Formats: sequence, C-alpha cells, structure tokens
Amino acid sequence: MVNESAQTPSNEALLPAAPEEIMLESHEADGIPVEKSKKRKFFTRPWFILTMVLVLALLALGGWIGVVGYNTYTKVKIVEAEAKKTATDFSARNLGAAKTDLAATKGALADAHKTFQALSPLGYVPFIGGYVHDVNHVFNAGEKGGEVVDMVITAISPYADVMGFTGAQSSTPQMATAEDRIIFIAQTVEKISPQMDAIGGKLKEINTEIQAIDPNRYPLTVAGHQVRSNIVSLQHTVSSAADSISQFQPIVKLLPTLLGNPDPKRYLVVFQNDAELRPTGGFLTAYATLTVANGKIEPGVSQDIYTLDAAFNSKIPAPDPIKKYLPLVYNWYLRDMNLSPDFKVSMDTFTKYYGQTPGAPDFDGLIAIDTQVPVAILKVLGPIGVPGYGGKFSAENDPRCNCPQVIYELENIITRPTYEIRPGRKSILGPLMNSMLANMMGSPRSVWPQFFTIFTDSIREKHLLMYFKDPNMQNAAEVLGAAGRINDYAGDYLHINDTNFAGAKSNMFVQNTVDETVTINGDGSITKKLVMTYMNPQLPDNCNLEAGQLCLNGILRDWQRIYVPKGSVLKSAQGYEVDMTTSTDLGHTVFDGFFTLPPAPGKGQTSIKKLTVEYTVPAGHVTSSDYKLLIQKQPGTKVVKHTITVNGGDPQVYNVDSDTEVDIPR
Repeated sequence: MVNESAQTPSNEALLPAAPEEIMLESHEADGIPVEKSKKRKFFTRPWFILTMVLVLALLALGGWIGVVGYNTYTKVKIVEAEAKKTATDFSARNLGAAKTDLAATKGALADAHKTFQALSPLGYVPFIGGYVHDVNHVFNAGEKGGEVVDMVITAISPYADVMGFTGAQSSTPQMATAEDRIIFIAQTVEKISPQMDAIGGKLKEINTEIQAIDPNRYPLTVAGHQVRSNIVSLQHTVSSAADSISQFQPIVKLLPTLLGNPDPKRYLVVFQNDAELRPTGGFLTAYATLTVANGKIEPGVSQDIYTLDAAFNSKIPAPDPIKKYLPLVYNWYLRDMNLSPDFKVSMDTFTKYYGQTPGAPDFDGLIAIDTQVPVAILKVLGPIGVPGYGGKFSAENDPRCNCPQVIYELENIITRPTYEIRPGRKSILGPLMNSMLANMMGSPRSVWPQFFTIFTDSIREKHLLMYFKDPNMQNAAEVLGAAGRINDYAGDYLHINDTNFAGAKSNMFVQNTVDETVTINGDGSITKKLVMTYMNPQLPDNCNLEAGQLCLNGILRDWQRIYVPKGSVLKSAQGYEVDMTTSTDLGHTVFDGFFTLPPAPGKGQTSIKKLTVEYTVPAGHVTSSDYKLLIQKQPGTKVVKHTITVNGGDPQVYNVDSDTEVDIPR
C-alpha cells in the first residue's frame, strides 16, 4: 500500500517562499541571526518612526508648556503678593503706599502675562486653545482692573483727608470739624462724575473678558476644591460690580442735592422698632425732623407716633389682616401703615394720610432707621449722654435683656407701663439722634471711615431705608438699594415677611433658619420644600400691665407671608394655626399664614416652632444650566441662615444679611 501523503508534496510546499522568509534565509546564510534581523526591520518601519517623532514632539511640547506654566505661576504669585499689599494699604487708609504698591502689582501682572504669551500659538490648537484663551481673558481683566484701581485713587485723592486716608498729597483745604468735611463734599462731589463714567466703562470691559470664560469647560471640583462654582461666582461678582458702578453714578450726581446744595432739604427721620417686627422693618414708634443746607445739619422737632396719631384722628377701617390678627384694633392708624413689605408702597400710604394730619411737619425725604443703626454708631463713639433722659447710652451688653444697653433703655423709656403722665416720653429719637450727631461731628478724623461703613452697611442690610417725593431722588435711592423695594427676578425668588402682631418685643430674642430643598423637574418646573424653624431661647417677662414691669418677651403672634414666583401653586403647609391662603401681590404669588411662638419654657430651654411649606414653581424660572435664586431679606431682621439643596446635591449654606443672589450649578 502506497503512502500518498509521504510521496505527494503539500500545497504549502509548492508555494514560493514569502519575501521575508527568503530574506531571513539570506541573512542566515550571511551569518546574521534571525532575531536581530526582525528587530532591525521593526525599528525601521515608517509608522514606528512617525510614532516616535510624535511622542518626542509631545514630550517636548509638554516640557515647554510645563516650563512656561511654572514660570507664569511663579510670577503670578508675585502679582498676588503685591495685590495683597495694595489691598492692605487701602484697608489701612494709606493712599500713598497704595499707589506705590499698585504700580508694582501692575508691573508684575504685565510681566506674568508676557511670559504666558509664549503659549499663545496653542490658542489655535483644538481643546487646548480654549484654556489658553481663558487664561488670557483673566490676564486682560486683571490689567484692566489695575487701571480701575488707578482711576479710583485719582477720583478720591481730593477727598483723601475727608475719607481718613493718609500718605497722599491733597489740595483739600484744612477742615477743623466733621461738619466742614460734609460741607466740602456737598460742594465738590459732582466733579468726580466724569471719572465715575470712565470707571463704569472700564468695568464693562472687565466684565466682557470674564464673561467670555466658559465655566462648563471645567470640572465641578478638583482635589475637593470647588472650581466651576468659583468661576461662576467670579463672573457674577464682576457683573454685579459693573452694574453697581453704573447704577451708582446717579447717586454721585444727586449727592449735592441730598446734602442741601444749592437748596436746603428737609428730612423726616422715622424710628422703626425692629424688636416688634413689622413688614418694612419694625413698629413705627417715633419721628424727628432735620434740615440739611450745604451739608450743615440742623435738628428740628421730635415726637412719638402716638402724638401724631392723636392729631390724625381719622376713622379709617383697619385692613383685614389687622382686624384678624391684631387684637382689639378696628381702625387704621399711622403707626400701622407700613403693612406692605415694599417700603415705597407702604410709605406712599403713610405719607398720603400723614399729609392730612394737622401740624405734621412737611419734608422732602423720609429716612427710616431701626435699633441697629444707633447700636453701630455707639460702638464707635462709646457711651454718650442724652439731655433730658439722664444717664449714658451705650452699645455695651445689658444683662437685663442680654442685648445692647441702648436698646434696653429705649424700650424702658418707650414701652414700660406707667401711671405717670409723661408727655412725649416716646419722642427720645430726636434727642438721641442729635446727641449722636453732635458726638460724630466732634469725633477725630481717624474714625470717620467707620461711620461711612456704618452708613453703607446699614443700607445694604436694610436697617436704613429712604423714601423721596421727588421722582429723581427716589430713583437714586432705588438704584442705591436703599428704597426697600420688592423686586422682579427671572429665576426663582423668595422673600419671607414676618409681622409681629401683639407679641411684645420678642423679636429681640427670636432666631430663625430656613432649609430649602429644590427639585428641578424635566419640564422645567420646580418642586420646592421650605422648612422654617423659629426659636426663642429667652425666658418670658411679666407682661401683666398692672405689674408695671417691662414686657419684652411675650408670646409672638406672627403673620407670615411668603413671596414666590408668580403662578406658583401651594401643595401643602404644616405648623400654622390657620389654613394658609394664596394671593398675588407686587408681581408675586403670596402664601400667608399665622403662628404663635411662646418664650422659652424654662431656664436653659428653647421654644421651637417648625413650619413646612411645599409648592411648585412654573416652568420658565430655570433659564440656564445653573439654578438661580434671589432671596430678598426683610428689613429690620437679623442674619438668617439658608441651607439650599438642589437636585440631591451637596447642601449650600448662605448667611443672608442682605438681598442675596444664589447661583448653584446643577
């Protein structure tokens, strides 16, 4: 039997050898090992050479970027150090040193930017180019920011002495008193208006640079540090600054008018007792008048609100909330006419009936202050005397109420029941204000910047509000944020307004927090849950009128209104003593209810009331990839902690001491 397989060549054997095999055989014949021949062939292939060239190029590029980046970073640290020195100089009111250090900051910034420019060609490279452009935008904004600071220094240099700055040459005449300084401002401040225009234009350029950065290009966090939200916050801050300076320009132009130049201005100063909280900041307790002529202040009359109401003597039926929640009050008095949370709306009503009151002093503008303003001033001045009221008034803590002594004395004079006939006993506002003004005018120049800060902070925190009959002056107050208006807003909106209807002065002690849980639905609507916690840790006072004791802490009777975007729908409410109702007011939907909060039940204990409201906000109030919310603070209130959670993310905490715009990535 023949073995065919052994005799017949296979198909493979009949095929010609592959070129590689022939080459290998040839190499072997030449005495070159096959393995080395393979390696030589591998390293000489074109794709390998191209890959190696690309790898080496990338390594070189990375090294170049690293070197330029490190050099830029090193120089940016110098910029940061110089900028901190400049800021410290401003804080220390050393204008001369600020100018010197600003020049060093600008030089260091220009040097750092020049170093970074070596990477400019990468701006045309996909992906990397976006980051290069972003850094250039930041450098451009920083350089323009240096120009703005330079402009500010130039603008305030003539007022260096007035504002308490040192270390700068000034052409300002020597002024012996604070009153002289105010007169100087009244007569000259309009001259800086062109400089304000230039500063506003430059800030708009800075805003354009910062807004060109795309936050979504960056991760939410890096190594546990917020990145994207910080970029968004920077954009918002710069945008707000640009808007603020443009809005502030009308104030500069109107400031001489406000200070009585060229024509005198008459002001009605109204005291809102925030210990008895009302919609615009407090119970209208007393008023005083003053006249300002070319910056010179002349005090006028001082009366309590009850004297004014006695002269008013009209029988206007009280609005429904007063009849419903304020016991035994059936008529509407001047003292209760700040019922709208919008200060202008309330003062439109108040001044309408005030003008019908015989003997009521006429005025051009109305300024409302609460107890926080005299407390802040007395912290700077120290104890002062008030003629006719004996003793000293100070901001020091008084253990009788665990509050500033001036507040206890004001309440003791105004509120304590007495069988004595003491005409005008509640008219202490005028004498106290006059004493504070006299002491402020005689204070050393070094403390005047503190008074300026008190003024601006009191406006920002809504402890000082303004109302004017003249439309231009009213507009200036609104631009300044001093008019206590309820605003429109494109995003989500929240304003919680509490009214103390016959709860003694318990708002001195009541604290509250707000927890907001936000769910943004697929259709663009918002489901929202508010948990509001009110606490009173203070023991009750003896509020029996016959006992004649000072009743500060009693049962709080709180009429609450929650202003939310128009069209919102209430889903549920818990913790209230009446059914919550829905209405519309000032362009918003309003949920209102009523609750009571007693004082602490015992020493070391706290009385707590928890309120829960759930509602939906219609679509159209989430306009970007971020959740935006405007929280408007009620005038006269303390800092309120808001904890906001969006779509199950990390809770964000905001200590709201003024109108606060929230911007949370989602």
